[in-house]
Amino acid sequence: MEAERTTLPAPLPARARSPLARLRALRHVGLDHPLMSSPALVFVALAFALPMAVVVLYTFWPTRSGEVVHDFTLDNYSRLFSESIYVRTLLKTFWIVGLSSLITVAATFPFAYFVATKVRPSRRMAWILLAVLPFFTSYLIRVFSWLNIFGTQGAANKAVAALGLSDQPLGVFEQGTAAIIITFVYLLFPLAFLTSYVTLERMDPGLREAAADLGARPWQVLAKVTLPLSATGLLAGFSFAFIAMVGDYVTPRLIGGTKGSLFSNLMINQFGLSVQWGYGATLALALLVSILILLVVLRIAVGTRPAGEFTRRYERQRSPFLAAYSTAFVLFLYLPIALVVLFAFNDAPFVGFPITGFTTDWFSQVLDNPDVINAFYTSLEVAGWSVLLATLLGVPAAVQLARTSGRARNLRLTALTLPLLVPPVVLGLGIIIGLNAIGVARGFWLIVLGHVLLILPIVVLVVLARLEGMDQNQELAAMDLGAPPWRALLSVTAPQAFPAIVAAAMLGFALSMDEFILTFLVTSTTTTLPLYVYSSLRFEISPSLDAISTLILSGSLLITLLAAVVLVGTRSVRGRHRRNRPRPI
Repeated sequence: MEAERTTLPAPLPARARSPLARLRALRHVGLDHPLMSSPALVFVALAFALPMAVVVLYTFWPTRSGEVVHDFTLDNYSRLFSESIYVRTLLKTFWIVGLSSLITVAATFPFAYFVATKVRPSRRMAWILLAVLPFFTSYLIRVFSWLNIFGTQGAANKAVAALGLSDQPLGVFEQGTAAIIITFVYLLFPLAFLTSYVTLERMDPGLREAAADLGARPWQVLAKVTLPLSATGLLAGFSFAFIAMVGDYVTPRLIGGTKGSLFSNLMINQFGLSVQWGYGATLALALLVSILILLVVLRIAVGTRPAGEFTRRYERQRSPFLAAYSTAFVLFLYLPIALVVLFAFNDAPFVGFPITGFTTDWFSQVLDNPDVINAFYTSLEVAGWSVLLATLLGVPAAVQLARTSGRARNLRLTALTLPLLVPPVVLGLGIIIGLNAIGVARGFWLIVLGHVLLILPIVVLVVLARLEGMDQNQELAAMDLGAPPWRALLSVTAPQAFPAIVAAAMLGFALSMDEFILTFLVTSTTTTLPLYVYSSLRFEISPSLDAISTLILSGSLLITLLAAVVLVGTRSVRGRHRRNRPRPI
């Protein structure tokens, strides 16, 4: 019998395969193969890690006569510590941003506590959308909304005078440090709310009930149970808020007045008229290292606690104070935006009160302005390419991450989301320094590259959250029936993940349309709509700017709301489908 057996020829070694055969073999790569996330990782390495490495290299090179000289030196570091203005400005920036972040976390905590513990689970999403929608609107427009309020002739001081509370403008409503802190707090509210809410939602209400049953007073329950268990979420809110604002360039420039410059303003000046690229890179590195040290110290001080599990339980006892506070919180979020819209329809030739009549002339002027239309189309083109590229890179990466676990998976996820933890101003400077070193000029595609770097983490996180909650049995069944992995991905996985892909694309599109700081740094002659608005703000504040802002805000809110409806609606349908699924007898 053995002699009759047919001996199969040995397979050809891998090196003998033709290039075409190797390409065909890629069709059978599993969805958990590292190759799925490799393109996204390579992009992050080239667009983020490499430029940041060049930033470090530039800190050791001097700049003479506007040219970077490739001579190793520590002069940039010596100058940093010898010129006290930079150290003082860095400490001032940390104080203002730290105080703003602390106020934000403290002010959002009661609102997050109310939504997470007092509101029925079926109604929480409405409150969450109200709280976070402003965060996805234009950052520049939200700053501009406070420019309408602050100042001697601002809406706040005019309201004070109209109410007879003071004959003189109040200093707290003048442009300066106080105005910067108030604006920072407003900008950071949605972000701090989300981190606090997620922690409080996963806290078992039974722990607070048990403490109350044992005789603890409400303030004792708060101090001994709620705050210690939510410390990790509060730290996350503080950290995200701090990182988001420590590199802010626009708020100090527009709201701070003549004495409002912070560290980012001094840093960007080195790449402008000063032409000190090496020293500017040193300032950027000093800012990053300072942020890292602060976050490490905070993490060690607070420690880590495992997150609890989601529960649909809530406290049925009503709290009129928290309900009133939360309502006031939401009004505070939307009042500046409402004033922008109100002034856009005001018939007066100036921005502010009194309201002299209703008109749509300012919108007509905007829509008839060719510069505005061209800037709008440029923004659409940048956003379209950015979302397309980020989606093509991010979706396969999310598919691979959803099917793997362990340290390698965590490292890949960290690498893909790392750009979110770097201030956009440093990210933009890193891109222009890194690409300048290899001779790449600023322009349209450099803007697209920067926007892809910002959108990619959002795509990965949103799609990954969707895929991790999906049943993979259908996908495995398709491959058992002979479908190659790529066909199972397109036929089974993609349709189920489609709502998350659409939502991620919408959020990325809204972010790209509104992005300013990174675009401002990497552009040359390309003008997007936020850049047009900023350049107009530097010369004159007119009602037409309120009209442009109203259009931008309306578009951002609509896109973000549609993305939320797609995600929430799909979850509701899935939930009803599971509840209505017949059970075996």
